[in-house]
Amino acid sequence: MDTIRAKEDVLEKITYGFHVVTTRADRQELSTRDRDYIAAGTISWAMQSSFEPPMVTIAVAKDSDLNETIPKAGSFALNILGKDDKALVDDFAKDSVIRKDQTINGYDFLNGTATEAPILDRGIGYLECELAEQVKTDGDHVLFIGKVVNSDLRQPEHLPLHEWETGKHYGGFPA
Repeated sequence: MDTIRAKEDVLEKITYGFHVVTTRADRQELSTRDRDYIAAGTISWAMQSSFEPPMVTIAVAKDSDLNETIPKAGSFALNILGKDDKALVDDFAKDSVIRKDQTINGYDFLNGTATEAPILDRGIGYLECELAEQVKTDGDHVLFIGKVVNSDLRQPEHLPLHEWETGKHYGGFPA
């Protein structure tokens, strides 16, 4: 039987990881800002979407700062969280706070070498991506397709953080 609850139950069985997406737009690209702007946020909808060239697709909420900033930056970084990085899920589920000590929400970062997108010093690895395409739909998320231009797997022995290990759910239907 195709009920709303059945759809939600099945959608929640799709496997998701947790990641932090980061991006930086030049202040000249942003009419509402007087300095470069860094946006960062937790996402769980991410996947590889091409072998050649290597590409990933991420889904970002339409009301997110990331949705405003990624198209203007033309790039983003997908920071892959490991099992030791559970705290970052909540820490990046709120507004980004950039401090003069070069931290985002209290976490150190470096500028990406290929895109200048911020790269967190945490996580098991990251992908720097040039924005290849933005797909808008009637849904509440926008798809960003990024061509992977740089990457680093810092902790090859560590496993990625999966949604079911956190007690948090970002699938199914909104509560």
